[in-house]
Amino acid sequence: MKRSLKVLGGVLVAVLLAFGGQDACAQSKRLAFTLDAPPYRQLEAQAIAEQLKKIGIQAEARIWEKIVLRDQVQSGDRVAYLTDWGSAYFDPFDLAEPKLTTGGRGNFSFYSNPKVDEWLKTASTSADNAVRKDAYLKVQEAVFNDAPWIFGYFLQNIEAASADVENWSPAMDNRVNLHDVGLKKGETITVGMNVNAFVTLDPAMHRDRDTETVIRNMFDGLVTRTNNSEVVPELAEKWEETDPTTYVFTLRPNVKFHNGDPLTAEDVVFTFERILTEGGVGGKSSPRKGLLGPLQKVEKVGDLKVKFVLANPFPPFLQALVHFQIVPAKYIKTVGDAAFAEKPIGTGPFKYVKGRLDAEIVMERFEQYYGGSSQLPPVGPARVKQAVFRTMPEPSTRVAALLAGEVTIIQAIPADLVDRLTKTPQVQVKTVEGTRSYQIELNDRKPPFDDARVRQAVNMAVNWDNILKNIYLGYATRLPTCFLPSGFGYDPNLKPYPYDPEKAKALLHAAGYEIK
Repeated sequence: MKRSLKVLGGVLVAVLLAFGGQDACAQSKRLAFTLDAPPYRQLEAQAIAEQLKKIGIQAEARIWEKIVLRDQVQSGDRVAYLTDWGSAYFDPFDLAEPKLTTGGRGNFSFYSNPKVDEWLKTASTSADNAVRKDAYLKVQEAVFNDAPWIFGYFLQNIEAASADVENWSPAMDNRVNLHDVGLKKGETITVGMNVNAFVTLDPAMHRDRDTETVIRNMFDGLVTRTNNSEVVPELAEKWEETDPTTYVFTLRPNVKFHNGDPLTAEDVVFTFERILTEGGVGGKSSPRKGLLGPLQKVEKVGDLKVKFVLANPFPPFLQALVHFQIVPAKYIKTVGDAAFAEKPIGTGPFKYVKGRLDAEIVMERFEQYYGGSSQLPPVGPARVKQAVFRTMPEPSTRVAALLAGEVTIIQAIPADLVDRLTKTPQVQVKTVEGTRSYQIELNDRKPPFDDARVRQAVNMAVNWDNILKNIYLGYATRLPTCFLPSGFGYDPNLKPYPYDPEKAKALLHAAGYEIK
């Protein structure tokens, strides 16, 4: 029996054998496998396949629609696949833990090491930063040696704006904070976003960075973050960590929602209860619950005071709260969750006017805005009257729109389009270190990658420096594991696998494979 799968772009149409779709062929002791990739990494996948062929590995690149590839990867049908994973915490909790823990939700290599599991648990629960750091250092060393992936790189976030834009800079977590941004002329900022559609306008119902960017211009959280990852108060006036599992937040007085209702402790409790409770959002469960770690309950302890109780210490807790925006309890209870998502009301610098998730979201300045974090000037109402977030998934379309003056800011600029923009006087281009790792995950439950020597060999057979120079034009940096330099516990002394074809051949020979 055979089953066919349609593959994007005409690169290759696969006919997968029913006995598992395995692309490795070790019977002849010649190493052969298919390298699966999403469309936006096609050139990279093809270049890697050609490099592997130089040492006798018969590798072929196959390009899939991203969602189809993810389904295949999660089912365990593939053996080598280009993936990426982002971290928004500046802590390995939401990158290393889901990717490396046995059975982790992002563990597409099916990697399992009990010691790594133990160290990751210690790192995410210890209140002692020295203990946490030591655990993360041990994880990196173990993962480097086990080589469950062909370790890759992180990219610079490249963004551009009209020369009329003032006080703008890209953020490491991709946020576009329009409260601070001004214009030399005009009153409307339009942002071209790298998406086909936004997920929702309900802060509780997404796990998507671009959606969060739109939401965070209408909603504020208890805390926010500076561009260099420092957590500072926002709706909270202050907080106190009374013990490693208890945090008490005092809210700012006189903060209003866009409909005029005052912000109270009840709104904060309601916000988190609808996330923590199964079926708590109109009968649906929030996909954001896991980001809160061991948070057990949230209690009102005063009109403007709220207590958070955790099951165990969770050092990234404040970083987690950056990504949770406060919603109006009274309004949602009156109109319902579905109506709230259609006409959202927050406490942020802009209020919703109109829009469609698959087109654009239009907001206008909230004149009664409390001002935002006192530690992030300018404090006060937004500097522009109107903010528009427009879906523009095609990079060349975003660039053309910026050059034509149709949009004011664009994100996710491919490296090969940067030169065109930097040569344009009416445009400013800026970069910042990204927080997403890019790699090739190897299914270590299937031959040939059930052998660590083979996994180490392919790490040494890829000339990443050549790829990053010629495809990403220097806007990428090698990584020795999935840990990011911007995150807590990164080991600067651990160096990436070297490009060493001869050593790769020796490892493959030791594993029993024919080589050139």
